[in-house]
Amino acid sequence: MSLGIYKQGQGYWVRVLTAAALGIAIIAAAAWGWGQAGIVRLPARQWTLSLSNVQGEIQPGESVVLRYYNVEGDNPEQLVDMGGAVVSQFDLGKSASGNLYIEAFENEIVEQRASDATRLYLGDAANPSATAIVKGGTPIPVFPVLYLQAAVAGGIMLIGAFAIYIFVGAKKNSVEFLIATDGEMKKVNWTSYKEVKGSTIVVIAATFLIAGFLFLVDNVFSRFFIWIDVLQK
Repeated sequence: MSLGIYKQGQGYWVRVLTAAALGIAIIAAAAWGWGQAGIVRLPARQWTLSLSNVQGEIQPGESVVLRYYNVEGDNPEQLVDMGGAVVSQFDLGKSASGNLYIEAFENEIVEQRASDATRLYLGDAANPSATAIVKGGTPIPVFPVLYLQAAVAGGIMLIGAFAIYIFVGAKKNSVEFLIATDGEMKKVNWTSYKEVKGSTIVVIAATFLIAGFLFLVDNVFSRFFIWIDVLQK
């Protein structure tokens, strides 16, 4: 079964080696795509916030408001509301600390920058039912970044494989070029092992002779200039 291969069997080695070289380039491109996809920040489905100094009770389903210092505002030392979110889970730890899981974000600021929050409260800002200090946060993306990396790398490899098939196997002009190249390669008069070996020995010997000659000349001139007090020993 030829699978649409144009002039199958002709120019075999040139076509195979061309496909191999293109395959290596595509694998390198897929590895680059994998790495680039790994640094993409996907939208957060949920945030995990590390809390300390928890005052009051936090229950799943309640709404919390995150606060942060707006350093770009007129008063960078004043806490301002970032926005709200819904508590999906709260794991209370020791010494009034715990991990808070939030979702259903009120706005994009909370969705993208929840880790910038420094405080949170439940209820009314003037008389909150619970408060806590936010020590940091970790986003849980809408789907694992590994899936995105696999999709990007797989897409590059799939497109690359199709391009190799077209260029090396199916496209008439490129295949004719590769077949012609294979024919020209067969006309090349390749150097024999004996000739290569002899040439290599000549090059190595000439290199040592030139190095020895330059070493001798350098010593003669240095001694001469030391003798006439131009150089100091």
